[in-house]
Amino acid sequence: MSRRPMRKAGGAFEGGHSALMGKPIDFARLDPATIPEAYREAAIAAWQERFETEFRSIQIMTRFMTEVVGAGDPIDVYAMVVDLIEDEVRHMALCGETVRALGRNAVLPEPVDIPESEAFLALPMAHRAMATALSMLAVNETLSCGYIEDLAARCKHPVIGAVLRATIEDETEHQELGWAYIEQSMTRFSVEQMSDWRTIVQDALGPQRQMAEAVLAEIPEDKRHLDAWPDAELVEWGLFSPQRQALVFQQTWRRDLRPQLERLELL
Repeated sequence: MSRRPMRKAGGAFEGGHSALMGKPIDFARLDPATIPEAYREAAIAAWQERFETEFRSIQIMTRFMTEVVGAGDPIDVYAMVVDLIEDEVRHMALCGETVRALGRNAVLPEPVDIPESEAFLALPMAHRAMATALSMLAVNETLSCGYIEDLAARCKHPVIGAVLRATIEDETEHQELGWAYIEQSMTRFSVEQMSDWRTIVQDALGPQRQMAEAVLAEIPEDKRHLDAWPDAELVEWGLFSPQRQALVFQQTWRRDLRPQLERLELL
């Protein structure tokens, strides 16, 4: 079965989509012929992966909406989650248009739906909301913000840079709202449930930390700093070397993620 491409319905739906996207980016300024052959496939693969990740984020944030409503959370929390969903739709579209500008059609992941375990679905809504906030808004959004922030600060390409900057403006707000929600929500649970939250944090953090640690172990001590891996050619296409990405993970963990988790006693 062929994977389904990103598409638009048009017509009555076009106005809402255009309003959501905000100031348009001129993707015609991204000429695939200008990408060095050595980086072309890597750039397409990276932006396709980001497209799929953002699609999954839409699904998870939509599920989160049902969880916070089902938990009876305050009404302004609902407004926060609506905003998160809109941002994820915008990010998905930006990544999809980047893939198209690079010469391919962005395609949806398969399977399109996310299978959920019966054990997770059986949990009380408040518990599910907390689990989603910890894994997505705390761990994943904080690390994602670190990666995109590093790329956006260095990328000079008019299109790739614009996409990265548009994304980081939203991601920064996401993690701030996530931490605020977690801190407020913790008050409705018993101390005994802290072990559940710590397990969720470790499960979300583990795969990314393991990949970063494996790369860091191969970097000589005198090269374990960002200046040693400028990635000058890669960054123009929104790409990392494995070494720089691992170092950005380490920086984000030490500077942003670990202090917040320690403050909330989630480690």
